[in-house]
Amino acid sequence: MKRLTSLFLAVFAVVMLSACATQRNQAPTITATDLNPVIDQGDSFDPMAGVTANDPEDKDITADIVLSGWDETHVDFAGTYELVYTVKDSAGEEATLKRTLTVNSTTNATPPVISGYQAQQTYYIGSGDYNPKAGVIATDAVDGVITEDIEVLGTYFLDTPGTYNITLRVTNSAGIRANVTVVLTVAASPVPLTLTSEPIEITIWHAMGEANQALLQKYADSFKEIYPNVTVVIPAGVGNYDTLKTNMINAITADAMPNLVQAYPDHVAEYLNGKAVLNLNPYISSTQWGLNGDDDINDIIESYLEENSQYDAAGTYYSLPFNKSTEVMIYNKTAYDALGLSAPTTWQDIIAAAPQLKAYGDAIAEAKVLAAKPTATQAEINAAKALIVPASYDSTGNAFITFTRQFNGGYTAINFQTFKGEYLWLDNANTTAAMQFLKDNKSVITLPEFWDQQYASTPFVNQQTFVTIGSSAGVRYNVPATDPTTNQPIFEIGVAPVPYNASTPEHKAVIQQGTNISLMKTGTEQQQLASWLFLKHLINTENTIDWAMQTGYLPVRTSAYESTTYQAFLTNPTANQKYISMSANAAYTQSGYMFYDPAFIGSSRARTQVGLALERIMIGDGNIAAALQDAYTESNLGGA
Repeated sequence: MKRLTSLFLAVFAVVMLSACATQRNQAPTITATDLNPVIDQGDSFDPMAGVTANDPEDKDITADIVLSGWDETHVDFAGTYELVYTVKDSAGEEATLKRTLTVNSTTNATPPVISGYQAQQTYYIGSGDYNPKAGVIATDAVDGVITEDIEVLGTYFLDTPGTYNITLRVTNSAGIRANVTVVLTVAASPVPLTLTSEPIEITIWHAMGEANQALLQKYADSFKEIYPNVTVVIPAGVGNYDTLKTNMINAITADAMPNLVQAYPDHVAEYLNGKAVLNLNPYISSTQWGLNGDDDINDIIESYLEENSQYDAAGTYYSLPFNKSTEVMIYNKTAYDALGLSAPTTWQDIIAAAPQLKAYGDAIAEAKVLAAKPTATQAEINAAKALIVPASYDSTGNAFITFTRQFNGGYTAINFQTFKGEYLWLDNANTTAAMQFLKDNKSVITLPEFWDQQYASTPFVNQQTFVTIGSSAGVRYNVPATDPTTNQPIFEIGVAPVPYNASTPEHKAVIQQGTNISLMKTGTEQQQLASWLFLKHLINTENTIDWAMQTGYLPVRTSAYESTTYQAFLTNPTANQKYISMSANAAYTQSGYMFYDPAFIGSSRARTQVGLALERIMIGDGNIAAALQDAYTESNLGGA
């Protein structure tokens, strides 16, 4: 009953938060009867035909649509042309629609392709240089890379607020054009030019335990040495991230938010729904206070940057990485050495070694039973042997998602037109194949729920399983107790990258985990600037190295990995650093194929439901189709 009440309260809080955002104003929408019109050279074309705009409050606002990227000469030149339609309602809420016009060539030549551009861009005055071609690539089937031929058309002023339409155009050697439109908004920066000398107090909410909170306080103390007038208040952690999210939703509704909060991406998506999260782009790009020089944003691990800028099509940063981890494989090195086995690299390696591992575990189980009860019956011995399974995977949700990725299946995505989540696992042949693989091998690879455990670390240290996949930050929980006769661990562990599917090695995948930090829309501009500076301080090279070495989490900067201090930690750790170092080495080895999943309202519900589906497939009735259907139905309750 308590669980149902807690669930009801959490759902009610989310509904109230959404309702609060809805009452403020609803954004307009633009629709078109044909998003990808195709004409032949010389044909007439009306770019406004079939395009309408509506707003819940203002009704029909089609007449207010602004069209970018169009000129009448397009119909005379073969190529692809991106047309961008924008409209604002009376409250200033904006909607954007993109259409691609294709003009077919009479000679059937293929137009060039422009990629890597960002259609909606914002420049904050005083942010330094701006290059509309940054990251843009142009290629042609005949001419190859023709990026240097890209023309920039249109006028813009980096010192004058306004919206400017910029066209990027390229023409191949056959005279065939392609162009795309960049809508550049030049805005005044909300970041103060100076930090006051008056006392400032900021608060950060988190969900960490005492040891990690003490480290946070350490960084707050060193921050105060730089900015003596700023005090960082760090209340005790609330114990878990779900509680932290609930507290934040309540705080947003009551307008009583902290200045900074530790959050998973899907939590940030919910806070964004309440219009409560600060856009970090002005701070990041600030010439004075931004991520430049030694703190350059490009020094942050690329996949972490992608994760923290996934919330909209424009790539806006609403958080930055803090305590990041991934999954690694922990294995019983003593058992593997005794059996003459090498550390597994694929799931098929584990399956091949399963008979030997099972026999090894059965012998240990029988010896333990007889040591505790010399008169034990064969039935009692068999019951202990039944609990021996060669391998296990800590997280049901992560297992589902990782195997789906490794089998090139579908999980979730975001539709940036509607900003809703999409659930892709139903009727996906590769996802089903991944589930069939796990079902077929459930006697070799199982879940902690098989032992009525939340994590597989307990069965692992009890030698009921010999390979387990878990968080890189939690390897220490898999270290067995010390044998009092030898003063050494009962067995040695090894740590290595997560195995992959030998049948699809091109789809190696390991999940990216851990939380980020967001700034909230609360306090004065000076408090917001101080909060930004503290976030910047937390993730500088020196502190991310210290945090990683002390906690087992991973550095968020390339410079940290490459530093003399961290390299020594990886290659020559102290006795106290041994297991954290082993974990970090394994994580670093597989960093090239870490992934993250889209964050949207409902994404955490989807993770829970696919985890339950996998539990049903591996431990329950094994009905794959029904399990995936139920997960899809439950995830869609209330809409994504």
